[in-house]
Amino acid sequence: MSSFRYAEESISMYKSITSKSSKLYRRAVEANPGGVHSGFRWMHPYPFYVRKGSGPYIWDVDGNKYIDFIMGYGALIAGHSPKEIVEAIKNQVEEGTLYTMPFELQIELVEELVKRYPMLKGFRFSNTGTEAIMHAIKIAKIYTNKNKIIKIEGSYHGGYDPVKVSEFVRPDQWGDEDRPNPVVSPGVPDFYREDVLVVQYNDIDSLEKIISKYGDDIAAMILEPVMMNNVGFIEPLDNYLRKVEKLLKRNGILMILDEVKTGFRLGYGGATEYYGLNPDIVVLAKALGGGVPISAVGFTSEISQVIYPNGRYVFSGTYNGNPLVVAASYANLTRILTKEGHRRLFKLGEYFGSAVEDIIEDLNLGILISYIGPVGAIHFMGFKPRNFRDVMRNYNFRGYRESWIRLFFRKVLLRGPIDGEPYFISLAHDTDILDESIEKIHDSFRELRREGYI
Repeated sequence: MSSFRYAEESISMYKSITSKSSKLYRRAVEANPGGVHSGFRWMHPYPFYVRKGSGPYIWDVDGNKYIDFIMGYGALIAGHSPKEIVEAIKNQVEEGTLYTMPFELQIELVEELVKRYPMLKGFRFSNTGTEAIMHAIKIAKIYTNKNKIIKIEGSYHGGYDPVKVSEFVRPDQWGDEDRPNPVVSPGVPDFYREDVLVVQYNDIDSLEKIISKYGDDIAAMILEPVMMNNVGFIEPLDNYLRKVEKLLKRNGILMILDEVKTGFRLGYGGATEYYGLNPDIVVLAKALGGGVPISAVGFTSEISQVIYPNGRYVFSGTYNGNPLVVAASYANLTRILTKEGHRRLFKLGEYFGSAVEDIIEDLNLGILISYIGPVGAIHFMGFKPRNFRDVMRNYNFRGYRESWIRLFFRKVLLRGPIDGEPYFISLAHDTDILDESIEKIHDSFRELRREGYI
């Protein structure tokens, strides 16, 4: 995550159309660092403040209307305020918002998830991706009676201490190519350097070396099937995921698949189905709720035996699987994200990605787009990156940042203002909206090429 600055002319234009946001920002920072409640929402010189969202659009407090491709960093897979989810929440409010006791719709939602992830025999709900990742890692350690985990250099898995190791890593901290340094984030206890083993994405050789040295002590490896946090969108190459799965199973190491962003987006059964994987544990969030805070940990029947009351791990939380989010999630999966819904979503994504490829070729730009269906990123570099270091060494951050602000002026939010996020297409983005966005992307990129940014 970087704190960056735009060209002064761009800053002046930004200020001219966000004066009410500026006033709110000055008020907000009196009682809150940066005036935001997540570091990813801050931007220079100040964030713009949103008034409402509907379908593929959001409106800021100054009345500007934007086509939104940030989409809650992937959560809003059906767009802002889809009627099916709104109706489900309204109906549930009348019946109660928090029971702290089990109810039938929880069972039905778990059954829906098992249908999509048939290799898993159970799910437990929590509220955020961070919580679900925490539970997944603890469950893996108890099940295996081992303490070390493997993670990918530069990968982001939320706020749980062990996965904050080697999250945002400066080049002077990297270490060897095949044995990256475990770098702890501020506030994370230093002892996690010993418990977290770091490898590079798309590098099966470095994983084999780590396992050969520490295999007897490793509980699990956690990874995103497609790297989307910090790096935009990096696909697995050369059958990487299947090779990882085979290597882990051969050595008795659990595979934790972080499907917080890929879940329900790469397919009916997420990336697990798309790549034909059989993970031991899957973590879901974001698109699971379609805009409400719900996450889930899925596990095999054998692993379920460590969870109380079967075992000794107490997986608990006051708001876990509460009626409001369960009702919203069930409506999202059964009324919106059907198999036909997924087919339509993929078709929209392919339409957009193909059009952007044509723009890049037409303008002869030294950049490229990587995408799978409705999610991807425009990489401001000349080749597809294999890992975090490829991005950090070769990315044209100056061009990316100016592209963001130029599209902002054209009322298109293609990615978040912080480096490293993909774009997300929702079911609310029809072809007319995509065509409008494509035209604005073409105009922005032509302008940036003329001015020497790309």
